Parts: sequence; structure tokens; C-alpha cells
Amino acid sequence: MDKVNILGIPVDVIDRPQLLAMVGQLVETKRPALVNNVNAHACNLACADPDFMKILNASDVVFCDGFGVKLAARLLGKTLGDRMTPPDWIDDLFRFCIKKHYCVYFIGDTRDVVFRFKDAVHKKYPHLRILGCHDGFFDMEQDGALRILNDINRLKPDIILTGMGMPRQEKWAWQAKGRLGQGTIIATGALFRWCTGVERRAPDWMTQHGLEWLARLAMAPRKHFKRYVIGLPLFLLRILKQKVCGVKK
Repeated sequence: MDKVNILGIPVDVIDRPQLLAMVGQLVETKRPALVNNVNAHACNLACADPDFMKILNASDVVFCDGFGVKLAARLLGKTLGDRMTPPDWIDDLFRFCIKKHYCVYFIGDTRDVVFRFKDAVHKKYPHLRILGCHDGFFDMEQDGALRILNDINRLKPDIILTGMGMPRQEKWAWQAKGRLGQGTIIATGALFRWCTGVERRAPDWMTQHGLEWLARLAMAPRKHFKRYVIGLPLFLLRILKQKVCGVKK
């Protein structure tokens, strides 16, 4: 599979059907696997966090989730596949799981949100096998985290969706990979909150034209000021530096 180097992160050139097919291939190996995505924010985090960078580089799939990354590839003279934000393709994934008889597990967000998400998904897809769920508020270094892993190993889900935000969800997945018997772990960020209505998503005309960041900034300016007002120009400067000077592999 072709890749585009974005600030040292190998981003797969992949579209939605290829992503689903790749998930299926990973599930069929019966081994733990990591499927992650990157946007401008993720790239900035990785530039400042070597551990996060290492996880992204070691992932089985890293796909584009953000118009900023697609623009970056274009500035570098490359072309990426589809921009795939989890809410836009999660229904395809669930239908794929039903067709393939894959079972799923959800982990992330608050207990209330993750259970509401589980109930909503079950109502919409009653034939989808949901083996369990757990909130994302636990200490990754304590016994609670081990109990979650033991529960997942007992249930043996084919796919584990995480919704803990970056880079926590990716770091949990990296730790879990070494302790799980099987399971393809897919990072989904704020998916649970968006699908349950806890957090309102931007209208389609904004999400489809690269303006979702502006809507999120307008709805929660204090929360997203650093991520967007500072982060987006910083990301662009880093891309321009890569274009001129290259980037370390």
C-alpha cells in the first residue's frame, strides 16, 4: 500500500472500501492490530511526543482524517485517499461487521456516554454482536486497566473501538496490543459523543468543505483555541519546512 510521509508519519493512501477490506484482513489474522487516523492536531501532537510518533509509525494502518492532512500532501506534491472521519464511515463498518459476523467492543468517554452509544448502536443494528463496553476514565497503570484487558481477552471481540481522545486512546491501544490475544483496535476520537448527541457536530456543508474546525472552534472557543488558532498555522509552517528541508524518516 502506498504511503505519504506527513511530518514523519506514514499515512496510507487508502479509500473507504480499501479501509474496510484492510480491517477485515487484520481481523482474520486473529492477532492484535492497530488502526489509527491523523489530522493536523495529531501530527502536531506526534511532533512533540516521540512515544505517540512511534505508535503511529508502528500502526498497521494510518489513514487521513482531516482536510489539513490532505492539503499538506498536496503541498508536498502527493495525493492521499479519502478523508475519513469516523462518524462518516462507522455505519459502513457496522454493516461490514454484520456481514462478516464480527463482534465488537467499545471503550472510551464517560460511563453514561459509552452505554448510550452501545444502546444506540444496538437499536440501529440489532444483529450486530456487541460484546461489551467500558468507560475511558481509568488509570492505565493500575489494576483497573488490567481488569479491562482481562475482560476483553475473555470476550474475544474482533474489533475494539476506542473513544478516549488523542493520544490517550492510541497509547492505551499500544499497551493493550502486547497483552491481547486478538482484536483490531480502531481509534475513533469523539465518535461516541457525536453519535449520541452529547456533542453537536458541524453541519454537513461545513464538514464536507474543510470547515469543521471552524464550527468546533465557534462552539467551544476556549477548549479548541490552542488546537486550531495556534495549531493549524503551526502545522502549515511544519509542512512548508518539510517541503523545503525534508523530514527525518
